[in-house]
Amino acid sequence: NGDTQVNGQKDDAATQWYFQGTSRLGAKVKADRVTGLIELRLANESNPKGASSSGDTNVGTRRAYGQWQFADNASLKVGKDYSPVTDNNMSNQVFDADNNLDGQGLFYGGRPSYLGLYLGDFEFAAITPAYGGDVNSTSGTSPNLNGVQGATNGEPDAYFPKLEAAYNWKFNAGYVRPFAGFQYYKIAPSGNGTVTDRLDIYSYALGDSSHWNIGAFYLNGELAWGANWSSSSWNSGLNAASSSLPYLKTNGKDVADVYSWSALLVGGLVVSDNLKFEAGGGFRSDNASGAPGYSQKDDSWAVYAQAVITLAPGVYLVPEVGYYDYMDDVAGNDQGYKWYAGAKWQIDF
Repeated sequence: NGDTQVNGQKDDAATQWYFQGTSRLGAKVKADRVTGLIELRLANESNPKGASSSGDTNVGTRRAYGQWQFADNASLKVGKDYSPVTDNNMSNQVFDADNNLDGQGLFYGGRPSYLGLYLGDFEFAAITPAYGGDVNSTSGTSPNLNGVQGATNGEPDAYFPKLEAAYNWKFNAGYVRPFAGFQYYKIAPSGNGTVTDRLDIYSYALGDSSHWNIGAFYLNGELAWGANWSSSSWNSGLNAASSSLPYLKTNGKDVADVYSWSALLVGGLVVSDNLKFEAGGGFRSDNASGAPGYSQKDDSWAVYAQAVITLAPGVYLVPEVGYYDYMDDVAGNDQGYKWYAGAKWQIDF
């Protein structure tokens, strides 16, 4: 059950009971120094989250890759998997198909196709470039095919892949994991649009995630900062995907960059093998103050609390409550809030 209020108007949501789209079936294979993984998910065609009132689902590919261990401490990966900027150990939020605060504190690069190099605790990936597409699976759509707001009929050209890297610095009680991402492409004028000169579009991110165990407690945190995140298909969280796209300036010859930052803090208590508690929250800010016509930031925050109850090996019940505050958009309009309460039933086999 949930409740949403936008601009003073209240909307009660009915009970939702559906097969979750993050359910998957997979297989791992190994032959000498080559390993592979295929993981299929169940999802509804019209909703990538898999929320179908009829219960009907379609099969999609979550992950599929092969990996060659060419040295004792080095390997090469080809295929579709979580990109290096994503640390999936930060949050266990179950609402919205195991959302995990994706884009909303957790910097999330999705599961793109890439060529990855792994050297010890260092990982590097060359990824298919994006032109403003959005991995925010709430919409699953591209906000702007050029990756620039107001740039119509331009022709994007990418001569280099998107690059991401991370290093996992391990300690006895946890780890620190700095990460970075960078993408560059050009937009050429077509002669009949708003772009009047070649545009250089940069997007980048710098961040760090960390996990620590303190007796029965654990604490996770992450902080990220950068520019033009939606141009590189990095998840926009609760904010509109367009809020982190650069804006075409009025002369059509340059863009106004949008600077973003996000933060996450999650803590948990492991009571026993059968009971665990977790609570956390995330904040996201996209600053479009330098864009033509806008002087506002698009901010949002979310919090949740849950209990993970293990009923039997592989059988879990996870009740959870949470609150989303969408705050104001770039035009200064109040976007309201949402609260929810529910539970996930899960069986692993």
